[in-house]
Amino acid sequence: MKYNVSAINKVKNKYIKKRIYYLNKYLLKQNEKVAYAYKNLETDDMFSFNFDVCFYSASAIKFLVCLYIYEKAEKNPELLNEKIKLGEEDFKSGSGVLSDDKTVTEYTIRELVYYTLKESDNTAYIKLVNFVTPDRLKEFGLSLGANHTLEGKDLFGITNAYDMEIYLTYLHDYLNTNTKLSNELKECMLDPSYQIIKAKNIDNNLFVRKYGSFGIAFHEVGIVYDESPYILIILTQKNELKDNQKIKYVNKVAKKINRIHKLIKEEK
Repeated sequence: MKYNVSAINKVKNKYIKKRIYYLNKYLLKQNEKVAYAYKNLETDDMFSFNFDVCFYSASAIKFLVCLYIYEKAEKNPELLNEKIKLGEEDFKSGSGVLSDDKTVTEYTIRELVYYTLKESDNTAYIKLVNFVTPDRLKEFGLSLGANHTLEGKDLFGITNAYDMEIYLTYLHDYLNTNTKLSNELKECMLDPSYQIIKAKNIDNNLFVRKYGSFGIAFHEVGIVYDESPYILIILTQKNELKDNQKIKYVNKVAKKINRIHKLIKEEK
């Protein structure tokens, strides 16, 4: 298990570094593979654990294709109104709602993005990736600096905190353009049907997020819109635990990270 304590830029306060040390020590005690990353989007202060250790992405990766599509739609808004037909073979089991009503066989790309993000729908996601093409999405991730976009045997692939930090920083920059479409995408990622981190553990701030849960994977990643916004990434492989235990663990880590964030904010 890699034990990595890193605090860069202006984090010089010994107490803050001590809190980071104890947080990472807590993760080091876990029997399963776990990772996290924090990045302050104003100061670039950052700390992490197992930053480059890979996990199965599960649904946490789904926002990437939506970001790709919305950025393209800035130049061609009609792209989002384009319709895609669904056949019987397209309806996927697992998360989502589209397979509940197979009488609807045509959706706009905008609707598929909505279902991908709000309902974490597998059918919608896979249709979007195939519309964009996996190769183009891989090229997109590579162009941003990621190492493992869609790497693996399916359209979810593997990821790590390093790649997620890159995707989320790019997402933050796009959302900050404050266009009609960027605000629409942001709204899709707020308050989704499936979420892990409780609002009280991030001071009830808005959280643009995407969760992922399948088999061994149990993750949540996103941007916390504090007055000093920050990226929050928690990746876990606690497959031996019950869901309520996984949820408790992720929330405990999120709460500890948020406490350190407040200390960093006070240092400004």
